[in-house]
Amino acid sequence: MLIRTVVIITFLLAAGQPALAADPAAAFLTKLFINVCVPNLGQPAKVREWAEAHHLGQIDSSAMLGLFVGPGGNGAAWAVPTAVGKFALSIRGMSQACAVWAQAANPDEVETSFKTIVKNIKRPGILVSVDKDTVSPSPVGDVHALVYNVTLPNAPTSFEFTILTAQRPGGAFQASMQAARASAH
Repeated sequence: MLIRTVVIITFLLAAGQPALAADPAAAFLTKLFINVCVPNLGQPAKVREWAEAHHLGQIDSSAMLGLFVGPGGNGAAWAVPTAVGKFALSIRGMSQACAVWAQAANPDEVETSFKTIVKNIKRPGILVSVDKDTVSPSPVGDVHALVYNVTLPNAPTSFEFTILTAQRPGGAFQASMQAARASAH
């Protein structure tokens, strides 16, 4: 519980700072992540409540659910209407991660915003480590996956913060930020 509180306070402080992104879609994705996923870390029921309170339309397409929710059967996805592009909010089926998705957003700006958020979490007593940092080829250029694990020493759980970015738009999404409860390591 303590780590969740520290992470939320850090994110909320970061949210009050001016957005680093010049791309409106990258800025919106970051703001959506901070406003929905961060205050509801490890609480998928609260993410569902947020989606319902904001009257988001549920995504029913099996192809889109496969992408935004993945396997596991316990997830859900919603379209997030905005004038700056196409976005989605989801709860991942297996990990119960809160995830936000942008069909098109500048990947460099999304990654810079994400790294700034994670950098702001670091402080004495909070361990931040890279669990995964890979680049894979795809039809829309290289896809970068970066996963940070955030925990307190000897804590039974931790949180994983994930970013996925594609080099070019043209796929179902170009950028995603995700947060989930995980086992400590």
